[in-house]
Amino acid sequence: MTNLPPAASDASDRSSPRARLRLNQSLAIEGLPPSLSALATGCVYAVYASRSPARDALFWRTAATALLTPVTVLSTRTADDIAQALRQHGTDIDQPGAVHPKSNVCSLRLPPNRDGCDVLMESLQALSAQCAAPSSPILIEGVAACFAWQDRAALIRQGAALAGWCAQTRHTVLLVMLPPLVEQSGDFRPLTDFQIQFAGAAQLVHVQGEFRWEVAFWRDNRGALSATESIPLRFSGSGHRLVAVMDADRERGEGIGMLAPDEAVVMVSHDAVARERVVPKAWQVLADNEALVSAASRAVAATVILHYGIDVSLATLAKQVNFLRRQCGKALKILIREDNVSIRYELLMLTLGANAIIPRSMPLAQVEIAVDGVQGQLFSRPVPDDYRAALSAAMRDSTTGYVPAHRFIALVREAIERSRPIRLPNVLLRLPLEHDVAAIDALNACRIRRTGDLCTASGDSVYVFFFACHVDEAGKAMERVFVRPLSDLFRGELRCGDRETIQSALDALEEDIAELPPPDYTGLVEPAKPVQTGLAEVQEKEAAPEPASEHKPVLPMLGATDAAAITPATARAPARPASLPLKARG
Repeated sequence: MTNLPPAASDASDRSSPRARLRLNQSLAIEGLPPSLSALATGCVYAVYASRSPARDALFWRTAATALLTPVTVLSTRTADDIAQALRQHGTDIDQPGAVHPKSNVCSLRLPPNRDGCDVLMESLQALSAQCAAPSSPILIEGVAACFAWQDRAALIRQGAALAGWCAQTRHTVLLVMLPPLVEQSGDFRPLTDFQIQFAGAAQLVHVQGEFRWEVAFWRDNRGALSATESIPLRFSGSGHRLVAVMDADRERGEGIGMLAPDEAVVMVSHDAVARERVVPKAWQVLADNEALVSAASRAVAATVILHYGIDVSLATLAKQVNFLRRQCGKALKILIREDNVSIRYELLMLTLGANAIIPRSMPLAQVEIAVDGVQGQLFSRPVPDDYRAALSAAMRDSTTGYVPAHRFIALVREAIERSRPIRLPNVLLRLPLEHDVAAIDALNACRIRRTGDLCTASGDSVYVFFFACHVDEAGKAMERVFVRPLSDLFRGELRCGDRETIQSALDALEEDIAELPPPDYTGLVEPAKPVQTGLAEVQEKEAAPEPASEHKPVLPMLGATDAAAITPATARAPARPASLPLKARG
């Protein structure tokens, strides 16, 4: 056990009134009621928390504040790490007069061949006998390894021994640690037998992107007992102190603070700003998406701007977005900036965890506004456990261009069902032919290149299906694929932009071909030539091999004419059949 720094003797402290010793016996969470933060003399309090900015702020801010009075701070970190943690929270123990003469800052080393609880109890007894002021608090961090969590009987004895020692010596002990049971299940209620003789037990949890103070029971310094409390926590704008958000604060909209100390941090991939002459100084620019993901994996509420361009694999981007969302929680802001190609699968990325897509035409000044607009947000959509499942819904059969009518119906229905879980928009168009235009001529004028887009003909109409295309963008898509003016070929159009109307149109087409089978134009229509983009085949290098398949769907090219607006995830677009004439009738 290493003592930092050596405690100077001060006989006057032994005669200090008990009120002075209790002055800072409280957790450093601003706005938290004393009934949930005050520490009673001679009691044990257990706080279960994983390593996080909130745990550091709770323990080391409490320690830094308490060091102005007689207190002992004990941690399993190294001496240098302890000094650095205190320095980050406002106390430099190397500066003369920074701490009370009877304060002790100690590093606890656990020998591998000894019982951890015995070492802890011996250390506490030595501190009490040699240097700790009478009835002073002892703040302990990271001693979960000292207790026999897998042996219930031993664990009960250890908890009782610690509580008995505190009652006998009048020292208050605060334990901040993460038992294996809490780490695995996230629930500390099964530890009732261990903490039954303690004065308080609480957990610092990260739920829905925010930290919360979850109290099982807490007895304050006046003997009042509180139980089953859950209070949201924020970080103050300066000093990164923890702040409790009470109901009154929510009603007034005051004192909300930041979700995490890194909320003001913006990390961006170099490729996402490579075309910009000036980048905001506060932004952290990383080499590429991979480096950005690695750095952001430790963030809590920062803003991350990923790059998407023609050479970026959609599968890799989807994996990165989903990983960040699941790893960092709901407070992280994930933006994707388009470069030289638009993302046609906005809903896929939003489902996997992205907050927003930044269009490729948006100038940097507007990007900064978009970044400001997502501050303070919590991601509210459910996040898929496996990004591959969402990707499989977006992946489609490699069939492209003209197919016979019966095959067209089957392929469109399959595409609609595959895209349903992630709510990808699709469009089916019925285009009535001009009386002097043959179906074969209209089909040859339709030059579909994007994998998965289909066309067919039946009766007096041509049918075109655009996968992952919003109904409002169908006009631009048709202008791209038809090499002749639409008004020369068709009398009008009927757009179906949601699942119900598309299925109804397919049912009607199915009835028509059952009554009068259309000709099969295969061999007469020029074959489609899908654009090769490097995104056609998804090749993920995973540690666990995936089952082999004889036929794998192809990930489509993300075209340049994509939806700028998407249907909100919580709203369902109404049926939208529309008949629009292409030219005035003579």
